[in-house]
Amino acid sequence: MLLAEVLALIAVEPANGETRPKLAMLHRQDVLTSALLMELAAQSRVGLKDRLVVVLDTLPSRHPLLTASLRLVAKHSGQLTADQMIARLASDLPALREDLLDGLVRRDILHPPNRKYRLFGTKFYPLRSTQAQNECLKRFSDAAVGVDASMSGLALLALACSTRAADHLLTFENSESAKARLRELREEISAALSADSTPGDEVFANALLEAVDLALQQRLQR
Repeated sequence: MLLAEVLALIAVEPANGETRPKLAMLHRQDVLTSALLMELAAQSRVGLKDRLVVVLDTLPSRHPLLTASLRLVAKHSGQLTADQMIARLASDLPALREDLLDGLVRRDILHPPNRKYRLFGTKFYPLRSTQAQNECLKRFSDAAVGVDASMSGLALLALACSTRAADHLLTFENSESAKARLRELREEISAALSADSTPGDEVFANALLEAVDLALQQRLQR
């Protein structure tokens, strides 16, 4: 499951399909597009070079939404900063929340949507699979407390802290531990970038993860 799908599913209220008020930030357009960009970085498909987002691997993904995102990034490869790329993806994927949730409907994780008003208004997606949502919550928790130390886990940790979702889904101790761990990882990434005279794809990908994290934090504080 994509990082953006994990965020989208975690924020769904099981009974009525509305967005949980305390987790509403997870359904923000710039948060979901940041998650897509981080997913591509975690797979070393895109990276950061000279502060600009570049494509490292153009092979299509098995997930159509990720393939579409990669194509959009490729159009502006080497031209935009992380923050600018977040804005570009947000503009080019205007129905991203619904696209993600509709995809989960097709996989029988959510019920088909309904609206508060029959013909217009926000779509709500009641939960069909409690197991799937619990698995996403566990994946979220594992990344936050350090059980998952993969590139994908690092991306999810950054998203958890940037959006303050960790404060609502974890104990106070685990939330503070997650923030401390993210600070340490940022320092490790910066040190690796400074020391590596011949950076490879993984170094570029790590740099982009850090840049997207910082850009997203600034966006959410505006």
